[in-house]
Amino acid sequence: MMTLRSSLTILLRGLAVLLLLCNVPLSAQETERVAAVVNEDIVSLHDLEQRMRLALASSNLTDSMETRSRIGPQILRGLIDDRLKIQEAKRLKINIPPGEIASSIATIERQNKMPAGTFEPFLKSKGIEIETMRQQLTAELSWVRVVRHELVPDLHIGEAEIDLRLASLKANLGKPEYLVAEIFLAVEDIRHEAEVHTLADRLIEQLHQGAPFAALARQFSQTGAAGGDLGWVSPGSLDDELMTALSKLDKGNITPPIRAIDGYHILLLRDKRLVGQNEDSEPLYDVMTIHLPILPGSTTAERDAQMKQVRDVISSSKNCDDYEKLIKNVPTAEYSRNAKVKQSEIPPAIAALISNLDTGQLSAPLDENNIRRLFTVCGRVDPKGGLPSREDVRARLEDEQLDIMARRYLRDLRRAAFVEIRV
Repeated sequence: MMTLRSSLTILLRGLAVLLLLCNVPLSAQETERVAAVVNEDIVSLHDLEQRMRLALASSNLTDSMETRSRIGPQILRGLIDDRLKIQEAKRLKINIPPGEIASSIATIERQNKMPAGTFEPFLKSKGIEIETMRQQLTAELSWVRVVRHELVPDLHIGEAEIDLRLASLKANLGKPEYLVAEIFLAVEDIRHEAEVHTLADRLIEQLHQGAPFAALARQFSQTGAAGGDLGWVSPGSLDDELMTALSKLDKGNITPPIRAIDGYHILLLRDKRLVGQNEDSEPLYDVMTIHLPILPGSTTAERDAQMKQVRDVISSSKNCDDYEKLIKNVPTAEYSRNAKVKQSEIPPAIAALISNLDTGQLSAPLDENNIRRLFTVCGRVDPKGGLPSREDVRARLEDEQLDIMARRYLRDLRRAAFVEIRV
C-alpha cells in the first residue's frame, strides 16, 4: 500500500505565488508545471487555475488574493479527490458517455434559467475552458456509479431499524421538521483545523453577500448530495446540536459553522413543516433517458434503424434495471437515470412526452443539439399524507447509510494513494 504524502501545510508554502498566476495567462511551459501527483496522474497548474476560476464564477466569490489563498487548499483537495474518483471508476471499467455529460450541462442551464447552448460561451467569457466543467461532471457521475457498483450490494437496512425510525417519526408527529441543504467541510487532521474553520467563515461571508448556496456546496462541500440537499430532516436524524441550530432559524437563513465530530457543518433552512404533513404535493418520477447521437450527414433511414435497434432491446426487457444492462448492446446508445424527480422539475418538452406513458414504455424521440433522446418512466410515487411507508423509510435510511459509506470509501482511497503536492 502506498503512503499518503499530502499536507496542507506544504500546500500553503508558496501558494500565494501560485495563485497570482491565476490572474495572468500561463505560458505553455507553466501550463505543464505540476501542482500535484495523484498515483499515476498529475494535477497541473493549469488545472488548478481553471478550477479556481470555475469556483469563483459559479459562487460569486470576490476574485482577490485573499479569497484565492483561503479557498486554494480546498480547490486542490477537490481536484485530487476527482482524480481518485475517476481512477477508481477506470479500475472498475466504469465509463461516463459524452451524452450524459451533455445532458448534465443542459440541466445546469435549465437550473440557472439559461437558454440552451449558452453555458459554454458563459464559461469562455470568464476565461474557463468547458473541459474543466466536463472533468468535474465526469468525476461526480463516475463516483455515483462507483458507489452504486461497490457499496449498494452491501447495503442492508434491517426491519428493526425501520421500526425504530417509524417509532421516532410517530413520536414526533406534529413537531417541526426541516428541509435542509448543507455545506460540510471535513477535518480529517486536527493540524488543519484552523484552515478549515477559516474557509467556513469565508463561505458564510459570501453567503450573506448573496452567493448561491447550491453553487458553493457543489464546489466545496464534501457530502454526497447534489447542491448539498439533505431533504427533510426530523428530530433524531441529525446530531442534537445541528437540530437545535435549525430550530432557531427562519426559512431561507443559514447557521454559522457548527463543529461536529467529523468537521464543520453550514446548514440552510429551505422550508419548515410539521411531521406528518404531506411530504410532496406532486408526484415523484424515476426517469431513464436514452441518448442517441445524431451523426452529421446521417439519413432518415439510418436514424430510423438506430431507433428500431433501441426499441427491439426495450421490447425484450422487463424493467429499467434490465434496460441498463441491455442498452449497452446498442453501440451508439448511452443512458442516464434520475430518481425522485418532482413533476415541476421536469422540463415541459419532456413532461409532455412522459405524462401518459405506462411504466417501462418508451417515449417518442426528442431531437435537440445533435442528440436524440428517448425517455421511459421507471417508477412514480404519488403524494400522500401521514407517516411515510416502510419502503419510504427504508429508502431514507439507505441514503443516509450510503452517504456515510461513500465518505469512508473516499477516505480509504486517499489513505491508500500516493499524493505529492508540488506547489
